[in-house]
Amino acid sequence: MKALSVSSTVEHKHKGLPRFVCIPMAMVDPWKLQGTTTVEVTMNGVNIGRRSLKHWDDRNCWWMDLSNEVCRQAGVETGDAVKLNLKIASEELPEELAQLIKVNPAARIRWAALTLGQQRMLREEILAAKQSSTRERRAARALGIS
Repeated sequence: MKALSVSSTVEHKHKGLPRFVCIPMAMVDPWKLQGTTTVEVTMNGVNIGRRSLKHWDDRNCWWMDLSNEVCRQAGVETGDAVKLNLKIASEELPEELAQLIKVNPAARIRWAALTLGQQRMLREEILAAKQSSTRERRAARALGIS
């Protein structure tokens, strides 16, 4: 799928919530997304990693949150104009999770019982771990395997 380059503005609705950027529907239309999708993102040339791109009906856009750490990393503040490069991230399972599902029938059943959104969130939580041993522990814990 072709990468997208878009311009946006960092917004913030409430101090207790993270900042975010909105991307006009028309910019994302070529991807024909059906729901929340994981994307790999650079903001102003800084890799900010994998983010969830979500549909916002009331504003007729797609949006993603920006933690304080991500904003510090990219050197942006609320109100700043930003250039975003987005590409749809791989949905391949982390090796540790794929292996657990392959060899453990209980894990396979529990994985299959999750919604697509739950599977996406679990995949991303496991992928976020830097060490294989941590990914293994997270996969086992999430699927209730001791």
